[in-house]
Amino acid sequence: MMSNQNTSNLQNNEIMPSIDENLLFLKNALGDSIGLNECKLKILGGNIEIGIAYIESICDKELIRQHVITPLQNQSLNLNFSGNDITALIQTFYISLVNTQKTNLMKNAIDELLKGNTLLFFDNSNNALIIESQKIEKRAISAPENESTILSSRESFIEDIDTNSSMIIKRLPIPNLQFKTFTVGKLSRTTLKLIWIEGIANCKLLNEVESRLNNIDIDMVDGVGVLAELINDKPTGIFTTYQQTERPDVATKRLSEGHFCILCNNSPFALICPTTFWDNFKTMDDYSESPAASSLLRIIRFIAFIIATIISPLYLSSVTYNHTIVPPSLALNISVGRDGVPFPSIIELIGMTLIIDIIREAGIRMPGMIGYFIGTLGAVIIGQAAVTAGYVSASLIIVVAFSAIASFAISSTILVNPSRLINYFLILLSGVFGMFGFLNGIFIIFWRLATLESFGVPYLYPVIPVEFGGWKDIFFRAPFRLLKNRLNLMSPINNKRIGNKNNK
Repeated sequence: MMSNQNTSNLQNNEIMPSIDENLLFLKNALGDSIGLNECKLKILGGNIEIGIAYIESICDKELIRQHVITPLQNQSLNLNFSGNDITALIQTFYISLVNTQKTNLMKNAIDELLKGNTLLFFDNSNNALIIESQKIEKRAISAPENESTILSSRESFIEDIDTNSSMIIKRLPIPNLQFKTFTVGKLSRTTLKLIWIEGIANCKLLNEVESRLNNIDIDMVDGVGVLAELINDKPTGIFTTYQQTERPDVATKRLSEGHFCILCNNSPFALICPTTFWDNFKTMDDYSESPAASSLLRIIRFIAFIIATIISPLYLSSVTYNHTIVPPSLALNISVGRDGVPFPSIIELIGMTLIIDIIREAGIRMPGMIGYFIGTLGAVIIGQAAVTAGYVSASLIIVVAFSAIASFAISSTILVNPSRLINYFLILLSGVFGMFGFLNGIFIIFWRLATLESFGVPYLYPVIPVEFGGWKDIFFRAPFRLLKNRLNLMSPINNKRIGNKNNK
């Protein structure tokens, strides 16, 4: 058995001119347990001997048999052929598969072998043929589970990067749709595809994204979640400066606006960047409904986010320190409801919020409808029992339930967890400092949002800095005839989105 050091050195050398040496090296390098199949065959009327190597579990053996082995064994060598490179001869005249290439480096050969491709070796040749033969096993395209819509597409990404790329190409069949492939992860060797539209995307932002992808140095990248953290502007912050989506229509719409999209093999999500805070409140249904209906729904999402983050701390500061801001009749009802409750309001609120979050997590982890019923019944039964037993007040249960329900109306799953963290942060400040702590907490959050950037784009853009043209698709959705231009920071060269064919 070769040592790891010798294997590493040989991988950087050329293919050896002996079939036996090459096959022996592959066996020593990969071992027996990986399922390496290797053999030698006489082809082209018995005039030439070749060595074949592939990994059985990830290679399409039937494809190799039909399109490589059978044609080579059934045909004879053209003795009038003047070329002396047997690999070029076989690649050109005898193999019908299009995706065939040559390599003279052992490292490239092993990398392709581990991807499911097949290697052909020849005596007296320092080249090997790489034949694309991966066994493609993938699930069917299904409806989105996390980003449901009413009037939009029912397709979602899957774990195969080529299928995901095809869904984007299908929606953007234009020659300036550009792809750039990266391989990251020293162990996982994960394939990434950076996608943008040439002439629309900002070249400066594109260079920033490429630089961050090239600087990734890690063993494993098993999905866009890991990738997003590695290239995020502020990986320790609570706000995500990117967008994850399982919908190809969302990805293509963002591409048409000047954003970039990153696909990751083995992941059913696409990463969209740069993104702004306001993008979290947009859905594809906004562009399928009428402007009035879309604007109403978007405003409801903004209100839901505000309720999910501030109603609990606002209640706490009101009943703990700032009683005068509560109407007398309401204050009396809250006071009566709290008679006999043994815990301070802050402990009561944090405890019930934690219980709601635990029930929510339990419902998510349980399969199918079981999770739905556990979440619903658990919240109802525990809440009712806690009020009946006198552990918490009825008014607090209403506030916590209202906050939890509002969080479900937030359209972006990326923003749900930050809203929960903000909620806890403001509860602590309000419980300790009252309204003063609550207002200061709001100021800190706004300050944080105003100082964030997403790949060089301010997170609150186009509100900060101001670009009034972009306000037509933030808090409400204007009619399409008014959405003529893209944002200048996203597409500084070609920001014209809607033209007038009558005025040429």
